[in-house]
Amino acid sequence: MTRRLDTAGMRHARSLPAILALALAAYAAPAHADFQVRSPIVEYGEWELEHNGAITFDKSKSGRNNDQSYTFSLGYAPFEWWRIELEGETEAPPGGNLQYTATTMENMFELAPQGKYWLDPGFFVEYSLAGQHHSPNEITFGPVLQKEAPGFGGAGTLHTLNLFFSKELGPNRGDETGLSFAWQSRLLLNPYFEPGIEYYADISDIGAFGKPADQGHRVGPMFAGAWNLAPYGTVKYELGYLFGITRATESGAVRWKVEYEMHF
Repeated sequence: MTRRLDTAGMRHARSLPAILALALAAYAAPAHADFQVRSPIVEYGEWELEHNGAITFDKSKSGRNNDQSYTFSLGYAPFEWWRIELEGETEAPPGGNLQYTATTMENMFELAPQGKYWLDPGFFVEYSLAGQHHSPNEITFGPVLQKEAPGFGGAGTLHTLNLFFSKELGPNRGDETGLSFAWQSRLLLNPYFEPGIEYYADISDIGAFGKPADQGHRVGPMFAGAWNLAPYGTVKYELGYLFGITRATESGAVRWKVEYEMHF
């Protein structure tokens, strides 16, 4: 989800909230389709169908080339402060076949009405049920912060931060506490085209940070947009390319997101 969208003039992308998620595939460990920055804004009474995907690129013998990840979700916002999604995740590791990896229930809680404070706060909680018997389940949670600010040439900017912790649960679980960081800044240039930049970081265990070179750090350009199809809802998209900036990451990855949102 992004920010709220002016359905009349399409001046500002709306984060039409309400989401009950139902999907087809999943994964218990962080997947590349988690290359997304979530918004804290909840749009009461809205349904959403969403697809996320990512493919990595690296030297063919590195073991990090052509890692594919795809998620499909259905979401709804039953209250002004709560959006829920059911998501299915699939993944194809380098050289492997596409397989169902997890079923995930996501929850976004909007902690204050949009615009009430200096920034808009939210809290995210998800539970992933592993699709493989040998894989542990996982819980992920953390704050989501968003701020709309002045920009350039009369266009505003939108800045969003996700800071999530994760723990494995059930059989074959590890004791580590993972930390993932996702940040995105975009220029609200045009409802159909908003260029920006984003950064993702993953630390497998906050109890043993290790060297930055051994952590996953990625940064790159992106752009987003939305089409108002009133009265038939709204279609939103995001497309980005991420450059790996440490030896622990692939050389690059392309990621995308497509959403269809509508009130019934």
